[in-house]
Amino acid sequence: MNPHAYVYIDTVNENGETEMRWCEMQARTQLQRRGITLTSFKLGGPITVSGFVSRHDPMGCEAGTMNLTDGQEIVFRHRDGQSVYGAPQIAGDQAILGSWYPEVFLAEAGSETDSIIELTPDGVAAHENFDWINDNPTLSCSPASNIRAWAAPGLPTQIRREDNVVIIQHEFMDVVRRIDLNATAYDSNAPRSDLGQSIARFEGPDLVIETSHFAAGALWAGRLNTEDLKTTERLSVDAAGGMLRLDWTATDRAYYSEPLRGTRVLIKTNIPMENFDCTPEAGHRPRSD
Repeated sequence: MNPHAYVYIDTVNENGETEMRWCEMQARTQLQRRGITLTSFKLGGPITVSGFVSRHDPMGCEAGTMNLTDGQEIVFRHRDGQSVYGAPQIAGDQAILGSWYPEVFLAEAGSETDSIIELTPDGVAAHENFDWINDNPTLSCSPASNIRAWAAPGLPTQIRREDNVVIIQHEFMDVVRRIDLNATAYDSNAPRSDLGQSIARFEGPDLVIETSHFAAGALWAGRLNTEDLKTTERLSVDAAGGMLRLDWTATDRAYYSEPLRGTRVLIKTNIPMENFDCTPEAGHRPRSD
């Protein structure tokens, strides 16, 4: 299932007692692209898992390497923590339009170039009082924010244009953003949302998207926002390598003393978009059943 799949394992402890353990894997759509389906696992068959113990449940883990009944070895993450996934990179023109795939795994949906988070006193209080284990927005199949949608590891994004509308479709949470290039103002009567309202324009070959009218929520796991959040996304294609570069800025003066900034880099690919079909209340929350 999405957002993540699980395998449940009966183990025997040092007292000879059977204990049920669980290990979290990648999203269903990621597994399918690697040829891993329900039939890859034989109920009642032996399995060996090397992984990373859950921070919230001693009986849980994130799967690193699995050895299945038929001798197949599946590697999800190396011991140094580096995730294993990939997509075929194709040569393309310098157009922003097309299908794109994250170049590297981004821990906690951030990037190596993200700015240091400086919380205000209100921001400190809000973050200390939020239960990220049980109230993580992905548990209710929310994309969290437009910034988070770009950073889902192992999932593609497609950018296309229909007349004066730019459509950004993320496989993550089946997000579809339709942005009217002719729009010059936000609709104050429209409901607020995790993705906000966007106004886009081209500056030469670059696409610039300014977004406001957010609902209070989370930029990504561990980073909250108020309704005053405003973001800017600048999309450009590197002339030499053909990679899509996203430079983003987020401003929320109630919680952060300085604007937040970061960069995402994606490669052009031809893998097809799949339906994410997230299962609410079953994602990252540790389970005991």
